[in-house]
Amino acid sequence: MTTGTPEPTPWATGTPEPTPWATGLTAAAMVAALAMAIDLLVSLALRAAYGWWWIPANVLLGIGLAPLIWVMRKVPFWRWIANGVAVGFGLAWVGLAVSVVFGVRNGG
Repeated sequence: MTTGTPEPTPWATGTPEPTPWATGLTAAAMVAALAMAIDLLVSLALRAAYGWWWIPANVLLGIGLAPLIWVMRKVPFWRWIANGVAVGFGLAWVGLAVSVVFGVRNGG
């Protein structure tokens, strides 16, 4: 049995690593584009098939992903992915709102 302070591990130097902005923003942008495309495609397909039922389906999709995004935002690499998903869904919802206001249908 030892007493005192534990020995520091070689990777725990006390100084944080620099934030990988280029890699993180690239990953976030790619995930945002993917999340936006998926949300738009699913919503527009539901809109074509079921009319206005795409709105509650989209809200439920966002509510279902919210806990996952909330947990991922504290993990060093996954925070970029979480931010990308949040931005992608936000942009998709803006695009869907614009399509409703201006009456855009599937296929133009």
